[in-house]
Amino acid sequence: MILDESLTEPRTLQFGRRVREMKAAGREMISLGLGEPDFDTPEHVKEAAVEALRAGLTRYSEAAGLPELRELIARKLRSDNGIEAEPDEILITPGAKNALFLACCALLRPGDEAINFTPCYVSNHPILKLAEPQVVVHHVRLTPGEFRVDRDRVRSLVNERTKLIFISYPNNPTGKMLDRDDSEFIRGLAREHSLHLLSDEIYDLLPLTGKPHISPAASADIREQVVTVNGFSKAYAMTGWRIGYAHAPRPVLTLMTRIHEHLNTNTAAFVQKAAVAALTGPQGHLKEFIARLKRNAGRLEAFLAGRPRLRSAPVEGGFFAFVDISATGLASDHFCTRLLEETGVVIIPGIAFGDDFDGWVRVSLAVSEEAFVTGLSRIGQFVERAGKEPGG
Repeated sequence: MILDESLTEPRTLQFGRRVREMKAAGREMISLGLGEPDFDTPEHVKEAAVEALRAGLTRYSEAAGLPELRELIARKLRSDNGIEAEPDEILITPGAKNALFLACCALLRPGDEAINFTPCYVSNHPILKLAEPQVVVHHVRLTPGEFRVDRDRVRSLVNERTKLIFISYPNNPTGKMLDRDDSEFIRGLAREHSLHLLSDEIYDLLPLTGKPHISPAASADIREQVVTVNGFSKAYAMTGWRIGYAHAPRPVLTLMTRIHEHLNTNTAAFVQKAAVAALTGPQGHLKEFIARLKRNAGRLEAFLAGRPRLRSAPVEGGFFAFVDISATGLASDHFCTRLLEETGVVIIPGIAFGDDFDGWVRVSLAVSEEAFVTGLSRIGQFVERAGKEPGG
């Protein structure tokens, strides 16, 4: 086989499909599961796309992306992320996942080794293996509870075949930001061993504490070794629009663009115009969204404080919390399936984010406050019932 058996349908999509089926059957559902905001794309963004369609932006466009959007993204990276980016270092892609895939295609060759931290986004491993089926992927578990980088384990894995470290912060599913000490460790490792860093920063505009977001490419000494990937799905509720981007050193970006030209040709121009409007238009929705995420994070913390069988590290960024359910004695798939069937509440089993996390579940904060309170109440009642069962 060219691809390994891990290339299966993501559990996030499996649960999403089951929710749609249950809704179609008339069941009341509360989804704390899928990774998208619960509000619609801002009106000014939608209007920009409509205007672009009416203006005839329906044909091929420049493969790397519209110059005005690349200029705006370079400006955003300089101001928000501290990355000295230029427009000709930017590639616009049909979604951030596509940018991650193109980066792996450009950087990896047969027999290369990559380090990926877990728990991680469900597509990290498939993206690595699709880009280079013969890559050896070392999944390094972040330290339990605090989710810090296991430095001894990472050092033991780095060798002459190691080419890439894949990181994602703010992290999905843990809600952790990149700690400065871990950032310095990864940066030093990359510099010492001439490694590339692939940095997925799709949640960078959603900090929930005073902890700053750290972009590795902001460090001048490793800037030429980092590919930064981002997009518009999370902060601008544009999940279905499929638009992302990559910032990379010019030699890497050139190869990514060549691959992109053959796979995608270009990213839809009218969608790029919508992204222009997202960056240049009102940002009030973002402030409101962050405030709601903070309130829901506080509600979750209070909820867990009264339930010793459930625990979670504080959420620092993004819109997920990773909750330890191991004290319930239920595996994550079983926990989530029963919760769904018995209460109509959707959360995602931790096993989806790494084989070592079957005692965890992912909970989304990106829902209305009313739905979140109701969902937590039902989870609490379910855990209490499960605890009274034989063996519970």
